[in-house]
Amino acid sequence: MSNEIAPGVLDDTDEAIITLLEEDGRLTHREIAARVDLSRSAAATRVQRLLTEGHIDIRGVVHPAVLGHDVLAHISVGITGSATRVADALAAREDTTLVSMTSGSHALVVELRASDIVEIDDALAEVRAIEGILTTETLLYTEVIRDVAAPVGAAPAAGSLDETDYALLRALQSNGRASFVDLAASVGLSPAGTRRRVVRLLAGNVVRVGAVVRHSGRERRTATGIGLRLDGAAHRAVAAQLAGLPSLTFLARTLGRYDALLTVNTATSGGLVEVLDRIRDLDGVREAETWSHLRFVKETYASLHLGGA
Repeated sequence: MSNEIAPGVLDDTDEAIITLLEEDGRLTHREIAARVDLSRSAAATRVQRLLTEGHIDIRGVVHPAVLGHDVLAHISVGITGSATRVADALAAREDTTLVSMTSGSHALVVELRASDIVEIDDALAEVRAIEGILTTETLLYTEVIRDVAAPVGAAPAAGSLDETDYALLRALQSNGRASFVDLAASVGLSPAGTRRRVVRLLAGNVVRVGAVVRHSGRERRTATGIGLRLDGAAHRAVAAQLAGLPSLTFLARTLGRYDALLTVNTATSGGLVEVLDRIRDLDGVREAETWSHLRFVKETYASLHLGGA
């Protein structure tokens, strides 16, 4: 493969590296090089360029339960007037982790995270009071099955983290690819001791380190939201089949007007058609509605208050 790369333009090798880093943001340059058929130095150059040009951020994302976020909600927002103005107001809230401008019947989608359903209810009341918002439709997540950004599944045991763990989590939130030497210096441990801690936090589902894609020089990826209505007994069976879609970046079972919520990233409209056909062909899928994510105004899962800091 060629090592010639133009600023601001991504090629197939860059896209392959991004895909690898989405799955594991702490892959070594040697591991990346072996998977994309490059030398170690060429792989390191590519990764550094993706970071410095702003194509990706690599962050440690902590399990929502560690942050006290036990209830997650997806809000579709209908507006009047400027979508940008409303999106900026929503993005300024500390409890929003995602704000996206979308096509379709709703101008915006928002993800809210809170400690309990009462807090979500209060947050929704404040959201509805924002000037320009006409309607909101809410989905509550009953189970997050797939999320390329954040840990999913069982929450870490309560009280299992100490202040050194929290310090490491804060450091990984800031820079998911920080070396063990740098992490050790920030928490006062040896590099070997730090490595053991980080491995334990990753294996224990406390934190996930991966790439968040900011943009593509060739705009090769399109993020599409999909809401599914399912037959009554099909929820878990369909969700298990959906989890295997290669283009899937998010999947949750939900309560509300949809029974499942997905996000898929595809490089072409033809690729999206294939994904939608596969989804609609599954036994138990009754209806599928789609919308395009036109611009992500906010996409962050870090907490400035992690561990009381």
